[in-house]
Amino acid sequence: RVDGMVQVFDPDEIMVDAQLFQFKAGGDEFGVTERLQGVKQWDPIAAGQIVVYEFADGRKFIADGHQRLGLAKRIKSQDPKQTIQLLGHTLREVDGITPDMARVIAAVKNIKEGTGTAIDAAKVLRGAPDRAGELPPRSALVQQARGLVFLDDDTFGAIFNNVIPASYGAIVGRLIPDNPGLQKNAIQVLAKTDPANEFQAESIVRQVLEAGAETRKQDTLFGEELITESYFLERAKVLDGARKQLR
Repeated sequence: RVDGMVQVFDPDEIMVDAQLFQFKAGGDEFGVTERLQGVKQWDPIAAGQIVVYEFADGRKFIADGHQRLGLAKRIKSQDPKQTIQLLGHTLREVDGITPDMARVIAAVKNIKEGTGTAIDAAKVLRGAPDRAGELPPRSALVQQARGLVFLDDDTFGAIFNNVIPASYGAIVGRLIPDNPGLQKNAIQVLAKTDPANEFQAESIVRQVLEAGAETRKQDTLFGEELITESYFLERAKVLDGARKQLR
């Protein structure tokens, strides 16, 4: 330990559990994404501090700092001459902290540091609303998260799986906070139309909201079909173009 709180870790003593402590996918065999893949020299200052979760049996897993741990493991394996240590804090099961609590703590840390995502912030607001006051209120991603909170579980899952951007999902939650069926319709329309920006996305969601689940009939070569309104994107583009010209 350095000061009774901050500890020094050997990268080899820390394990990774992608399902227990969720983190960004992709990267090389060490989990290092493209942003750090060219780094070959360990920089202890840039490394900052990590968060480690320790089970009652002594096993240690990374809770925050997956990229830094992956980079440390890779550099250490490729260049054993470099002295690589990680500084950080330990959250312990014996102290009553569960893995779920550790995930929330790590997510709040990321958001405060500006490295989290709107989905991270939404998970905090949905799973631990008592910690909402710890999130920076003026942060754009936190503001998006406040919209995502209103999505039902299935719709939120669609955002988590990148069916549409989180910023568009936040618009759906903000404009349609209490109608899961209509939320689903809005997500489907946004995924199909793929608007170019948030202004167009909001215009489309407002049209979905006004139309409700309304459909109309159209004769096709294959007979009479029931189809969903198909002009949402065109209208949104016209409005967006007019807005830009006025500016």
